[in-house]
Amino acid sequence: MKPTITKEQAEVIQIFMDGGKEKSDLLRIHAKDRWIEEFSCLNQLDIMTLAAALVNGYEVEKTPEEKVREYYEKTERTRDERQSAGDIEGKRFHGGVMNGICNTLDLLGIKIEGVNA
Repeated sequence: MKPTITKEQAEVIQIFMDGGKEKSDLLRIHAKDRWIEEFSCLNQLDIMTLAAALVNGYEVEKTPEEKVREYYEKTERTRDERQSAGDIEGKRFHGGVMNGICNTLDLLGIKIEGVNA
């Protein structure tokens, strides 16, 4: 099973591997020491999760912005499906959800490409 790690952790692993190091080097250092500076995000991973990521590959955790964009797009598709089915109330409901998402983001001063930017 592929573990899920943060985008920052995935980037650091890639930097380490691009530096000509082996996976075993990464695990050995992780087991012995605490990471500092740019590699410190790896301190949040236990040794088994890191080992599984190196052996099985990994999924990169979606950012909050990506999660909101996916939710917005799903709601938009559902709104369009409701309209095609002649369900005017369903269309209005999902349109209202979309407006709520945009209004909330605007109130928080957040711009997400594909949603409100």
